[in-house]
This record gives sequence, structure tokens and C-alpha cells, in this order.
Amino acid sequence: MTLPVPERAILIRVAVDQTYGKWNAPCNPNTGDFVYVPIPQDKPNAEGMARRYVPAMDHAVQAFSERNAAPVVIPEPLHDRRMHLDPDFDFLTYGDTEVRGRKLLDLRENDWVVFYSSLRPLSGATRLVYGLIGLFVVESVRRVADIPMAEHDRNAHTRLLHRVDTDIVVSGKGGLSGRFERYLDIGELRDGSYRVRRDLLEQWGGLSVRDGWIQRSANPPLFSEPALFAQWLQARQPRLLAANNPIEPFDEKVAALDVPTVIE
Repeated sequence: MTLPVPERAILIRVAVDQTYGKWNAPCNPNTGDFVYVPIPQDKPNAEGMARRYVPAMDHAVQAFSERNAAPVVIPEPLHDRRMHLDPDFDFLTYGDTEVRGRKLLDLRENDWVVFYSSLRPLSGATRLVYGLIGLFVVESVRRVADIPMAEHDRNAHTRLLHRVDTDIVVSGKGGLSGRFERYLDIGELRDGSYRVRRDLLEQWGGLSVRDGWIQRSANPPLFSEPALFAQWLQARQPRLLAANNPIEPFDEKVAALDVPTVIE
């Protein structure tokens, strides 16, 4: 598999954390294994389109626990709540509001959307792990108003009962997009905040945010030198999964893609 070098690339924070959900999904720093758990959602869904933590994420967390011989469970306050399953790696879609997602409108085919999360290490360490967890190579960027009814069950924004026509949905290219099998550690606690490590900022060519800030923000940063980041990612050869989480026993739907290389 080959990946095109993007002209633009954006770094977007996703998944449950202490701000949204009061919990961080687990990870194993020794292996890079992790669970992707989305943020909660209070807004109602269209009939038959709700995604709830239990049972949707319960199996994934249980499989992680078994793989790592460590007891981890979805917190009880989340059990009956709806998930804002975004990005949805099953369907390779990511949605956002017009305000927070305005930079997505500048993306073109073959640009990149890179996802990262804050994770809780199994070791019990007090500091969180910040890791890259997935990549979309852009196929299309559309407003919710332009998405046909047949595709409404493919993204959290189009699953809503009261959809917002100006919301934005990015679709990733099949075979070139997916969840990383193992996260790539990028963060450190520096000057009182979690930030991208300085050595990585240098290798990536920088971000459009002061000193690598990667805590919650309404203004996701852009990669200043997308081609440099693409080279860095190629060297790490992340394996892509065409699913939100790997499950045990192996599900044929969770197809592992070839290790990506980047077209120069």
C-alpha cells in the first residue's frame, strides 16, 4: 500500500477523556495496544442509529483486558449513555461543526486527517499517554446537507435526530485510511501542559500551535510541513485496521491493511 504525500494535514484530538466522559481509555505502553473509546453524546439519535457504550465498546475493552491480562471495564456512569462515535473507523468518516471544523473545508483529495488521543497507561502512572491513533487520507469533504439518506448511519453527525446541515463530514479513502493497530506516543508534560515532544516537533517541521499544545482546543492545529510528517510516519510503518477496535476472536470485518509507504 502507498500513501500520497499531503499538501495539507490536520491533527485532531478525539476519544473519551477527563473533560468528556471523566475517563481515559486504557493503553499498554510496552506494546502500544489501546482501545479507541469515543466521547459521550447527549443529543438524541434518529431511530435505530444510537450507539451506546454497552454493548458497543464493552467487547473491545474486554478483549483488551484479556490480551493484556489486566482488568479494565467501562465505568458504570457510561453504560447507558450514547456515544458520539466520531471518527467512525468502521465507515472511515469524521464529522465536526462548522466552527470547530472550518479548516476541514480547505482539505482536498489526498490530504490527511490525523487523530490522537489521551490514554491511561496500565502501569498506573499518573501521567497520561498522548498518542496518534489513526489516519484518514481524504476522499471527500461534504456538508451534512449534501449527504444522502442512505449514508446517514455512517457518521455521528448524520445519525443525529436533529441534524445540522452545515456540519462537515470527511470521508477517508478505503485501503489508505484506518485506526492504527498500535498507538504512536507523541506527548510529554512540559511547562504545565501536555505537548508534542520537542524532538518530534523538529522532525515534523512544526505545528500551527504554540510549543506543540495538544490539550483540548477549539482550533485543531495544522502540520506546518505535511511532507515531513508523512516521511516521519512512513518510517514508523503503522499498521492500519479497518475497524474501530480489534476484537477477539478475529472478525473478518476487521481487515488489517498493508503497512503504508508514502509516495514521493
